[in-house]
Amino acid sequence: MRKITVILVFIVLFIGSCAFIWELPEIEIPESSIIYDVSGRPIKGLAEQNRISIKLEEMPDSFLKAIIAVEDKNFYKHHGIDITGILRAVFINIKEKEIVAGGSTITQQTAKNLFLSNERTIARKIKELFYAIQLERKYSKDEILAMYCNTIYFGQGAYGIEAAAWTFFAKSAHDLTLAESALLAGLPQWPSRYDPYKNPDEARKRQAVVLKRMLEEKMINENEMAAALEEELNYRKASYITGEAPYFIAMVKDYLSEKYGERTVYQGGLRVYTTLDLDMQRAANKAYSEGMENREKDLQAALVALDVSNGQIRALIGGRDFAESSYNRVFSRRQPGSTFKPFMYSLAIMWGFTAADMLMCEEVEYKLPNGDIYRPQDYGEEPYHWREFTLKEAVMVSDNVVAVRMNYMLGPEEVARHAEKFGFENIEPVLSLPLGSNEVRPIDMAAAYAVFANKGIYSEPSYILKVVDKKGEILEENQVLQRRVIEETNAYIITDMLKGVLETGGTGAGLKDVVGRTAAGKTGTTDEFKDAWFVGYTPKLCCAVWVGYDKGKSVNLPGSVLAGPIWANFLREASSKFAETDFSKPDDIVLLNICLDSGMIACESCQRCTQMAFIKGTEPEEICYYHMPYMEEVLPYIDFR
Repeated sequence: MRKITVILVFIVLFIGSCAFIWELPEIEIPESSIIYDVSGRPIKGLAEQNRISIKLEEMPDSFLKAIIAVEDKNFYKHHGIDITGILRAVFINIKEKEIVAGGSTITQQTAKNLFLSNERTIARKIKELFYAIQLERKYSKDEILAMYCNTIYFGQGAYGIEAAAWTFFAKSAHDLTLAESALLAGLPQWPSRYDPYKNPDEARKRQAVVLKRMLEEKMINENEMAAALEEELNYRKASYITGEAPYFIAMVKDYLSEKYGERTVYQGGLRVYTTLDLDMQRAANKAYSEGMENREKDLQAALVALDVSNGQIRALIGGRDFAESSYNRVFSRRQPGSTFKPFMYSLAIMWGFTAADMLMCEEVEYKLPNGDIYRPQDYGEEPYHWREFTLKEAVMVSDNVVAVRMNYMLGPEEVARHAEKFGFENIEPVLSLPLGSNEVRPIDMAAAYAVFANKGIYSEPSYILKVVDKKGEILEENQVLQRRVIEETNAYIITDMLKGVLETGGTGAGLKDVVGRTAAGKTGTTDEFKDAWFVGYTPKLCCAVWVGYDKGKSVNLPGSVLAGPIWANFLREASSKFAETDFSKPDDIVLLNICLDSGMIACESCQRCTQMAFIKGTEPEEICYYHMPYMEEVLPYIDFR
């Protein structure tokens, strides 16, 4: 035994001397890439495994003491290798005639996690010793400890203390108690055996061992140990254990992996500057959670918000629970319902129609090219209103018959091509087009509506601003891609029409008060209530919300009830950092109070009226004679031919 000890000491000293004498190649320490939001704040969540890297100062002191006590009490004293620990492990392995003990220091375990496999061989162990010495030469003890705590495996798919804290206690690491820290510190030795979900008694026994080691090392006193042992532990896994924006991070990760390779993404130390706004993302998470609370578990929703001035994504949620399904529904194709109507009305304004022009909602039928008869109808108990609507009111109440009649007058082919200018592809020119017969993606709806908010200019949606390697060299820097789609006056008139949706009588009535500032938007509900939408904007932000089932089951509620509250609550919270402003009115736009029954300038006796926007020279000139005093008595005798 004495000979073995001497030989082992010689080997260790030889390896150590080589590490200091030989000119060794530079070891590339794998360094996680960091994703930043638009304000330069790190977004947690990018890791090859379920791992969220945090700084040492973000880790609780109780956990750092616990992990040192139970894993490597001499960590701050040795230089990467603890000869006493190695000798103890050697004797145990010789006695058992197999490798059952490692005797590894925290530095050695870090080297193994970063560079090596988990195989138990002499060759792997020698490499581990070599890398441990190199780590100690290049990094401080605190840096090594941070690497270790961010890479060790705790079980349940969690790598690193932050992911472990969310996985087992549904909280951030810095909020862990002494009892929770001690339990987590005991898991890495044997994650499956000490899994508190599967073996809570074994986990508590291991926790007691950790606390005892801490007491022996005078890291805690007896009262603290007793209190920790008595503390009740509530095991709970957080829904979002991969950070606050898991779908956004996954989208960025997929892009980077395809362009630079996974090794560079996960170990190359990239610095990725994105368009996400963490404050707005938190507002989205809150609105989403409140809106989906008490809904069926398989009901899904997607939310995407863009800066209307440049198309940059500020918030994104692709589904209800990333841990359950990583499918990003912001990019799924669904029928948009009546949210598609504004694009057709934009063409109508371009062709000379005004918001005050009137069309009849009555029974009408069209013969389709295949010989079928198409009869558009409105939702509700009555399929027709049997009266005329101004175009603005038709948008406000989302009248389907008027929309189809207008589509027929303009020509479905012309409407389809006009809609494609807003960023859509392969729009099929059918009569039901304004009712949302073509499938589109929420991301495209948000970008298309942002055109109206941005004075007629379309911005390509984007989410990456700049990518920098760990040497500071810029790998890519993206520019905003924009083009004019419609005139500023056209955009303002459609915005004015969509503002009416949120007013009394509109399908989104009441949502304006929730938003608490000037806003415009449109509800959308598809046939058989399979998809519920709300898409709208303020002068700063545009947001699209879709709610539905992945397999097309009916939601049985309209977009104003399901998607509308999520949209409104998000914009209220997300817009709190902006001063309240109105949409910028072009100089050649005039605003008039119009009677909804006649389409003429409202008089004092008009009961149903609203403000409408017109290009100068196209506004009505006549005052509503329907409601002028005494006109009810003479109207039957007037010949208007």
